[in-house]
Amino acid sequence: MLAKPLTEPRLIPAPEPFWGALEDVLTRIDGIDPRRYDKTRNYLDGAVTWLSPYITHGVINTRTVAERVLDRHPAKSCYRLLYELAWREYFHRIWQENESAIFDDFYHSQAGVGSDELPLAIVNARTGIRVLDDGIHTVQQTGWMHNHMRMWVAGITCNTAHTHWKTPARWLYYHLLDGDLASNTLSWQWIAGTFSHKQYIANQDNINKYSRSKQHDTWLDVDYDTLAVMATPDVLKERVASVELPQSIPGESVPSHVDGKVALRSLWNLNPEWLSSDPDAKQVLFIEKQQVEDWPMAPHRWAFIQHWVDQLQLEVWVGSVAELEQLQSTGTDFVREEYPACSHWPGKVLDRPFHFGVPDGAYRSFSQFWKQVK
Repeated sequence: MLAKPLTEPRLIPAPEPFWGALEDVLTRIDGIDPRRYDKTRNYLDGAVTWLSPYITHGVINTRTVAERVLDRHPAKSCYRLLYELAWREYFHRIWQENESAIFDDFYHSQAGVGSDELPLAIVNARTGIRVLDDGIHTVQQTGWMHNHMRMWVAGITCNTAHTHWKTPARWLYYHLLDGDLASNTLSWQWIAGTFSHKQYIANQDNINKYSRSKQHDTWLDVDYDTLAVMATPDVLKERVASVELPQSIPGESVPSHVDGKVALRSLWNLNPEWLSSDPDAKQVLFIEKQQVEDWPMAPHRWAFIQHWVDQLQLEVWVGSVAELEQLQSTGTDFVREEYPACSHWPGKVLDRPFHFGVPDGAYRSFSQFWKQVK
């Protein structure tokens, strides 16, 4: 079934870039209505928190969100919000335990793969599914994308267009204002069935329900049994061999000599209150050049990072871990916060705050993790 004529994608309403200061972010947390969140979070116009960029980049953390919400609301009404915060911690616990193994098919090989290359219609927001095209256009322009939209995009890309998850995951990470290496990677694998027991698919009825749209007679307007065995639709067959992901990395080269202690921040630790008890340490954001070349980020994301760099008045170094190790050998004393992407960096490592503890037993799924920590 062919799609109706394509229309120009539009921007889906989302918050304007929320720069501000830490106090403004905390005010946003305090304004969360967990009951409305519970009832409406799956809808594109639902009462989601829009906090994820600040959690991803460590401006705030899951513990702060949970504690401030629980201070204002009964625990029972916060169940769904805490459950979703636990998903993020679960992904990071998996990353801590398995390190770089999360960047390959984790539990199973992806079934039904026909290509490693992105469908051109996904990259150009020209699938003919209006809500989907609007969502792709919006994330490319602003960095915002609702979680349910991410599931639709990933499900259609992996399981309807039969694309291996890795290249699409890197492409979406680039655009997302809240791109998180663990959450994004393992969510794509959950959709693709390599980190779960089955693949996720969505049809037009599902998209219409949660977007409150009324589009019909598309290639996606079929029942689930048909969708599960459907060949790649014509609109998704054309592929793009490579997608340009340009970026401009801010900062100066790593200096040849530094006296004293350096509080070494990563792109995921922009917390204004981190190490506030040690005012004598030089506050430095270190950008590992190879890492951001492997996982590039869009200009709107670098602008978000630059805002917090300015807020914190950080020096920014761009270079290699070998250059840090050379500094350490000459007497520079580094201290940093635990983060799996930085596990090979030198220096004393401080614990990262989590709301939930580490489970005592094994957990191969989120349900097993949640059963132990809730």
